[in-house]
Amino acid sequence: MAKQQYIGVLDCNNFFVSCERLFRPDLHRKPVVVLSSNDGCVVARSQEVKDMGIPMGVPYFQIKDILDTQKVTVFSSHLALYRDVSRRVFEVLRKEITTVEQYSVDEAFFVLPIDKNSETVARAVRDIVQAQVGVPVSIGVGFSKTQAKSAVTVAKKGS
Repeated sequence: MAKQQYIGVLDCNNFFVSCERLFRPDLHRKPVVVLSSNDGCVVARSQEVKDMGIPMGVPYFQIKDILDTQKVTVFSSHLALYRDVSRRVFEVLRKEITTVEQYSVDEAFFVLPIDKNSETVARAVRDIVQAQVGVPVSIGVGFSKTQAKSAVTVAKKGS
C-alpha cells in the first residue's frame, strides 16, 4: 500500500509588488503596479490596485492618467531582483520540506505526509518563508496539485 501524502503549493502573494516593497516598506498597503520590461503593460498589481479594477495585462498608456490620479506607485520590472528573491524563497522552502518542485518564479509544489502535524507544518513553512525572506506567501494543500491550487486560491482571498 502506497504511503498517503498531501500535495501542497506555496504561492508568493503579488510577487513582483512584494519584491519591490521589500526595499520600499513605505509602500505597504499602498497601491503599486509593476510594468513589463519595456513598460508596455501591467504585469503585477497590489491588492489595492486590483480593488480599483485595474486588469492584468492592460497597456500602461491606457491607464497612466488613472494611476497618476490615484497616486499609484509604478515600477519597471526588475527581473534580477525577482529572481534573487525567488531563489531565497525556495532555499528556505527546501530547508523545511524535502520534496519541492518549483513551478514558476513565485510558486512551488511540495509533499507533506498525511498526519496530525501536516497543517501545523504547512502554516510553519508559510510563516518561516515570510519571516526569513519578507514576502507574503499563501499555502494550499490537497490530495492533488489541482486541489492544492484550488486551496491556495481560497487562502489568498483570506490574506
